[in-house]
Amino acid sequence: MSRSRTWIADLVLGIRLAIGDRNTPWGRLALMTIGIGIGVLVLLASAALPNWLAARDQRIAARDMAHATAEQSQVPAAVLGLDGRTAFGREAVEGLLVEPRRPDAPLPAGLDHYPAAGELIVSPALADLLARPGTELLRDRLPGTVTGTIGDDGLLSPGELYYYAGATGLTEWNADYRVDDHFGETYDDKFNSTPEALMLWSIGACALLLPVIVFVISTTRLAEAARQRRLAALRLVGASAWQVRRIASGETLVGATTGVLAGWVLFAVCHWAVDRLEVAGFSAFVDDFTPVWWLAALITAGVPLTTVLIALAALRGAVGDPLGAVRQAMPRRRRLWPRLVPLVLGMVGVTVPWTEIGSSDLRISIPVFAVALVLLSVPLLLPWIVENVARRWHTGPLAWQLALRRLHLTSGTAARSVSAIAVVVTGIIALQTMVASLEQQYQRLSTRTSTSEVNVYGQEDLTGREGLSATRDEIAALPGVRSVTAQHTVSLRSGERSAASVAIADCATISRIIEVGECRDGDAFSPTRTEHSPPEEGQRPLREGERWEIDRSGSNATGPGTIAWIVPPVLPAGPRTPEALNAPNLVLTPAAAAGIPMEIRRVSLTVMRDEHAPPQLLDQIRTAAWHHLPNPDIYESYTEGTDPRIALNLVKYGLLAGALVVFSLIGCSLLVTAVEQIHERARPMAVLGAVGAKRSTLVWSAFLQNAVPMLLATAIAVPAGYGLGVLIYVTDFAEIPALDLPGTAAVLAFAAVSVLVVTALTAPTLSKAMSPDGLHTE
Repeated sequence: MSRSRTWIADLVLGIRLAIGDRNTPWGRLALMTIGIGIGVLVLLASAALPNWLAARDQRIAARDMAHATAEQSQVPAAVLGLDGRTAFGREAVEGLLVEPRRPDAPLPAGLDHYPAAGELIVSPALADLLARPGTELLRDRLPGTVTGTIGDDGLLSPGELYYYAGATGLTEWNADYRVDDHFGETYDDKFNSTPEALMLWSIGACALLLPVIVFVISTTRLAEAARQRRLAALRLVGASAWQVRRIASGETLVGATTGVLAGWVLFAVCHWAVDRLEVAGFSAFVDDFTPVWWLAALITAGVPLTTVLIALAALRGAVGDPLGAVRQAMPRRRRLWPRLVPLVLGMVGVTVPWTEIGSSDLRISIPVFAVALVLLSVPLLLPWIVENVARRWHTGPLAWQLALRRLHLTSGTAARSVSAIAVVVTGIIALQTMVASLEQQYQRLSTRTSTSEVNVYGQEDLTGREGLSATRDEIAALPGVRSVTAQHTVSLRSGERSAASVAIADCATISRIIEVGECRDGDAFSPTRTEHSPPEEGQRPLREGERWEIDRSGSNATGPGTIAWIVPPVLPAGPRTPEALNAPNLVLTPAAAAGIPMEIRRVSLTVMRDEHAPPQLLDQIRTAAWHHLPNPDIYESYTEGTDPRIALNLVKYGLLAGALVVFSLIGCSLLVTAVEQIHERARPMAVLGAVGAKRSTLVWSAFLQNAVPMLLATAIAVPAGYGLGVLIYVTDFAEIPALDLPGTAAVLAFAAVSVLVVTALTAPTLSKAMSPDGLHTE
């Protein structure tokens, strides 16, 4: 027989050993398929992220407009636009008011024509939102009537709230955005981030993906002891070492291949449904979420290859000492020092001051590689710890002695069953620590700011119509508003040397923002600066009669040029009060600011809400501002339930959900291992039952066989996870981190429940094994 035919015959024999016998363990094969399939699904989803990010950049570029600058104001544009972003409740609504300037003006992606003045073209998600009852405040804010929808190629995601509105009267000077030749002409798709943020993302990806790989590896070694004895028997009846290796490869390939196929099937199902699924406000177009082809090929071929290599590496006993494997001889003691090498190297890499490394690639790769080594050291140390605990603790109740004796003989199997748990718990606790620390950071921010404050910023209308007073009066009349502080602000410049800011408000407002005695319309005040508000570089007090130029940058002025303004007579005043919106150099009453055109004034309002204000008040304030100001910006001070905490809570609950899924799968592997061990020891169990051993003793023994490795795994994972999380947060933010003790308790509760459930499910099998029928021999 030729060598190739011999190899094929050996592989086929391995496949037959896996699925061709009437006693084929289909449950174990199904669990292996599900475990590897879920791991492959996660890896394929990770491989799709680069393509999704690239497609997102292309979608952004296809509608991106360049910022309009004063230098370009003399050059005719093809399309002009104004920023039209707003919000409804906690939902951000993005939009542009656009005006084409020539018949052949380019179109943004998703549009086949521009909306006329008074028309809106909206995304499907925004159209659905506007059609719901209770969205009248949002409809009142949008400038027009819906006449069409934006195509998918013009949106970042199916759930995006976006619109285009028709505009008139825009000029190259007053527009926010412009397009000269095509959309995206100035868009830079280069990923901009700080080294700290890049390191945080990289370590987070490592902490999430590495447990998946360890889980896949541990899944492929289910019922390893039974496989070793089966292959050792083949070695004893004459099979060569290489034949045994090929047979083992064929046997392992069955579960690995079905797992890879299951992973692709799961990914195909999720790929089909991703544009119909929104999780935590995230959605994606199905065409964008495809794996990078070479990463997909690497995963498809690499997972079976890795499982085969692991199976071959585990054949040392079956090939080198087949008789000992069949007789279940005492395993050789494991050495500690090789297992400490990854941990020591990882800790050395962790302590490296990465911010002082010159190369940006090394600055990111060294901490990530160090974290990977620390995570990998957990499953490497676990078998040695289980073996030594089982070997040294001889005394105790009978159930304890039986459990530890079994763990001493099969410490590798017990450790492999929970090694994935150890890595998963380590990664999850590390990420939980970062999430809890960020929550603490937001909590400190919330205590420093007023939870009832809303700030409104905008520009006065192009026509010179004053909108500040009308906005203030309408907002002040809303139920739930305690007070409104309103003022105009203007920027002044004197050549290139210095700049100054001016606030314009009535006397009632001035008396609240600075300390003044008597105030009459026509007065101008120069606030005193305290040691807590030193003047900025280049600033100085304004003197009567000085000539300044009004800075038009960022204003809605109708054309280029400057406006000269002479400082009126100035009265001294005290320092500004906590109610002041900024630290102006000069505070004017309306009559003193008569020479400053209305259309170049900026608007600032601070709205204080009552403690029990109605929930719709924020949207009412937004709508009132939109009634009188062109495209105002409304900012709410950080409060409980805003986007940062919602996102962090979703991450926290997502981690717990992932932990629950992983613990469920690993609990299934524990169950399969425990049942197979009971079947292997059916005759000793029957002997114990025949001589009067109590069923409760053996049940407690089975419980301890699962509980002790789980307890040791969590004892390693908890401090390792806390250490990694603290290190990442301190390195990135240089602050004292917080520990998520409830989240850790929930993860540990999952571990305890999985052990209890496995013990309860193995109790009937254990009772059957203790029956005297197990002593019969034919």
